[in-house]
Amino acid sequence: MLRLRDIMTTDVVAFSPETSLLEAIEVLAERHISGAPVISGKRIVGVISGTDILEFVASSPTLMAEYGDSGQDDRSALASHQVSEAMSGGPVATLALSATVLEAAELMRTAEIHRVFVTDDDTLVGVVSSLDLTRALADRKVVNRTFVFQKRSELA
Repeated sequence: MLRLRDIMTTDVVAFSPETSLLEAIEVLAERHISGAPVISGKRIVGVISGTDILEFVASSPTLMAEYGDSGQDDRSALASHQVSEAMSGGPVATLALSATVLEAAELMRTAEIHRVFVTDDDTLVGVVSSLDLTRALADRKVVNRTFVFQKRSELA
């Protein structure tokens, strides 16, 4: 059975809660990723995604208006807010290195999430995204084998 350690991304982009929303959205866009863990010390305290940032801006009608008439770059409105203000907090979906791809897919389906963080003794070591699962399927790394053997009594 294919394990998360076999398909995970180990070069994980992570943010601190104090990172500006501007820096976060720039890094997400530059790295072509939809979200990343938020880490305080060694603990994963949340997830920040492009959707989280858009929802934060949409729920703050005065956010862009703060700078709209000042002649400043509108992006500076995002620079004055932190990841901690927009991130999804609470329990973060994690699985162990030894977990199977099927376990990750089931967790993503039931929790309706796009990524699962892979940990080894509570230390972040990787991330598996829905794209990683799709690649594994497309590359035929995920297979379901059925072995059929005859009973010895049937061979005689």
